[in-house]
Amino acid sequence: MASLDRAFIDDLLSRIDIVEVISAVVQLKKHGTGYKGLCPFHAENTPSFNVSSTKQFYHCFGCGASGDAIKFLREHGGLTFMEAIEKLAAQANIEIPKTYTKTNNNLKELSHINEIVKNKFIENLKSNSVALDYLENRSITDDLINKFEIGLAKDTWDDVTNILKKDNMLKNGLSIGLVVESKGKVYDRFRNRVMFPIRNTSGHTIAFGGRALSQSDNAKYINSPESEIFYKSSEVYGLYESKQEISKKDQIIIVEGYTDVLALHKNGFGNCVATLGTAFTKFHIVKLLRYSKNIIFCFDGDDAGKKAAWKAMTNCLSELRDETNIGFSFIEDGRDPDEISNEDPDEFRKVIDNPVPLSDFLFDSYLRNLDLRKIEDKTRFTKSIMPLISQIPMGLYKKLLQEKLLTLTNLYNEDLFNDNQIKAEKNQPPGATNDISLSDSLMLSIFLEHPSLLDQFSEKVTKIIEDKNIIKIMKLIPTFKKGNSFQMNKFLETDDEIKELFIKYSTDKIMYKNEDSAKTTIISILNNYEGQDKESQYFAVLQKYSDGIELTDTEKTLLKSFKK
Repeated sequence: MASLDRAFIDDLLSRIDIVEVISAVVQLKKHGTGYKGLCPFHAENTPSFNVSSTKQFYHCFGCGASGDAIKFLREHGGLTFMEAIEKLAAQANIEIPKTYTKTNNNLKELSHINEIVKNKFIENLKSNSVALDYLENRSITDDLINKFEIGLAKDTWDDVTNILKKDNMLKNGLSIGLVVESKGKVYDRFRNRVMFPIRNTSGHTIAFGGRALSQSDNAKYINSPESEIFYKSSEVYGLYESKQEISKKDQIIIVEGYTDVLALHKNGFGNCVATLGTAFTKFHIVKLLRYSKNIIFCFDGDDAGKKAAWKAMTNCLSELRDETNIGFSFIEDGRDPDEISNEDPDEFRKVIDNPVPLSDFLFDSYLRNLDLRKIEDKTRFTKSIMPLISQIPMGLYKKLLQEKLLTLTNLYNEDLFNDNQIKAEKNQPPGATNDISLSDSLMLSIFLEHPSLLDQFSEKVTKIIEDKNIIKIMKLIPTFKKGNSFQMNKFLETDDEIKELFIKYSTDKIMYKNEDSAKTTIISILNNYEGQDKESQYFAVLQKYSDGIELTDTEKTLLKSFKK
């Protein structure tokens, strides 16, 4: 049995027009070089859903949904990975490789492989004193180890590899990320790590999280990559183990780590889950609201925790209903939920029992450092918060938020809530800034629209670009080349900062439809930089001359020949 390789998927996506796929369910209108329409993932009156035909991706500036054609079919149509592949293959009139078996059989087989490896990890743990001591020091009991089926990946390169080779399962092991192939060699992805199986709501193991036992390891935690059975943006850790308690208490506590979930279960908070090292997404909230309408996020009280809470809140807005109750609890002293609950469960209960309601968190975040007696602050506050309120579906909850805004600003309903509502450029947390220079942002926009120009200018532009993330993007672009075109939607698979830059500068108004005019602008930027550099050299030499320091022949020539 074989799994679909990335080459086939890339080829399939290169034959598909994402505009055609999405326009089957969304009414799109031409907008600049792309298309625009009402977002199918949240309720809105003004189009914020953008589709790029040239880059083959979609993005909504309202709710943050983004992806390629496969992701759209999975998230909007509710299709499995293979169902989406089959639909697109039929549309492109190409055959799926015959070596690939039918979806259901393959998914069962992949899950079965994870079960085999999980049992191996469980056996490994029983005889490893270092791992057992680590768990004991973290107050993780035998009962928790058994309940969550915690195991150990040995400190070897081939423990799992040998199992998969023996049972002729190596290709499937590669497809779900249990093993990795590099330079013709296959080796275990997880080594010397405490292993946390990630189970779906049916109890099947779909992925793993591994915590390093060695402090010298570069990554403390690593997870299985996304696969046909593991879609990280909608899965949480501990939901299978917590379902009964969630149902009993009608409440879900969301924390950030595996060990937080374990500690809370041990100390009477068995209704908790954790995200898998990623930001909380719209698809997480859609899944969890099936189990309870009462959700409490528990974050650190530092800037990173507030930023994570803000992102979680904005991703919840489109799913809020009158019966939904979402709150945010913050731990202010730098401790984690597992530390507090182990030391004093009653103290943690106080943290959870007094959350900040979503409505207060939304308003207070924007009101901080503003004085609504000032017209400028009142304007900034109103323009910032209105687009967020507009994402919430119609109902009593939304109406009450609108009334609160009207009361705070002393404005009238017709001033704010009509078809010509004020729109913000993007839903950033309060105080967020964009410090990318004009020349950096201009070059990024140009090379995202005309990536072939990098062949000519790559070496020169990377020397003058200041933003480190833009340099990363410039280096990634050539790796996305396939034939004579570039698969720019691969930026959606990169880390959040790179992905957000790609989305922003790929959906801005394109200034250079013509490659020649874009090329002229790049040359102008480079010449301007060179001129500034020579001027800096001139003034440095002039200072030396003024200080009576002897000049070299080259410096003397520069001083005589420089033209200001």
